[in-house]
Amino acid sequence: MKSRQALSGFLRQGHGSSCWVDMNVTELCAARREELLGMWVERFISSYPLQSAGFVRTSTDPFANPVGQTTRASLGILFDAVIGLDASPREVKGALDDLIRLRAIQDFTPSQAVGPLFLLKDILRAALFAADSSKSDGGKRRSEREEGGISLPSCETLEGFFSATARLDSLALLALDLYSADRERIFRMRVNEVKRAQSSLLRWAQRQGISPEEFNSEEKDV
Repeated sequence: MKSRQALSGFLRQGHGSSCWVDMNVTELCAARREELLGMWVERFISSYPLQSAGFVRTSTDPFANPVGQTTRASLGILFDAVIGLDASPREVKGALDDLIRLRAIQDFTPSQAVGPLFLLKDILRAALFAADSSKSDGGKRRSEREEGGISLPSCETLEGFFSATARLDSLALLALDLYSADRERIFRMRVNEVKRAQSSLLRWAQRQGISPEEFNSEEKDV
């Protein structure tokens, strides 16, 4: 319930009195969606081990390459949510669940598992600030934004960018919670698997006439 409330809150960030500011940034990012999303997917996949990244990147078969398929689909939903497009909290959480579950089964640290989400910040920064500096503001307004020959981003672009990155930060925090829960679930599964194997060996030993004490003693010697 807390995760759902947090997710709903994150989707509402940046949609107050300055909603028109976010819409400018949203429209710009939406117009370049395939390009920007493609860059994020490429960098995200590169975070996998080298021997896996090549296959995940090149194979388009969803059955042979479920990791690549899930990564592209999930990041597409998350990208739309981050830039401010309408997004269902349930759909966003489902996409994040799918993405992080893939990371949880790898030997990643929490920072390695979640860190690639933040790669979108650099992509958005480069896209938005470059687009903003190329606008023809003209006259007084442009001169007010220039210092030492450097054209500064407009307040509108900065506010829209910070709103988008705030949503991304909230997603990353949720991702850490999901990663922790997935790792705990995997750990419990491994413990149960060891217990089942131990129980099977013990039953086998009993059929062979070996007492539990002798069986445990032999295991310790090994």
